[in-house]
Amino acid sequence: MGFFGSLVAELGARRRRLRKAFGERGQSLFEFSLIGAFALSTLGLFIYPWMVAAAPFGFAIPIVFALGYLALDLRRQTAARVVAAGEPQEEAVRLLHDRLALAWSILCILAGVGAFVFALNARPPAPVDADAWRPPENAVAVDLAAP
Repeated sequence: MGFFGSLVAELGARRRRLRKAFGERGQSLFEFSLIGAFALSTLGLFIYPWMVAAAPFGFAIPIVFALGYLALDLRRQTAARVVAAGEPQEEAVRLLHDRLALAWSILCILAGVGAFVFALNARPPAPVDADAWRPPENAVAVDLAAP
């Protein structure tokens, strides 16, 4: 089995173990949180015009997650080849990499939400000097009297 075949098989097995550990609702909530964090860190930055400039690193979070996950799986596959099948160490390798993948996922969730919150709390750029601003030529003239 090649690298990607083993990766897909491990993703399926990891989802089953996650469902067994957290229950069906817990697993669904975790996966929703991961996808929601990626959506917040990328699409959420388009809510206000200044948010993209405030946190452009939010667009990199899904890519960093995928590269980190691939690196973790490469490490897992290397460790699995070293440990002979059926040995007690095989379970320890699986447990260690499940925990590493879970921790990596939680870190990426927090980074995605953090990028959104950072951009949302950023101050918008200062408006253009009011004295230099002139209304457009096709603007409607309005005279407001002060009370």
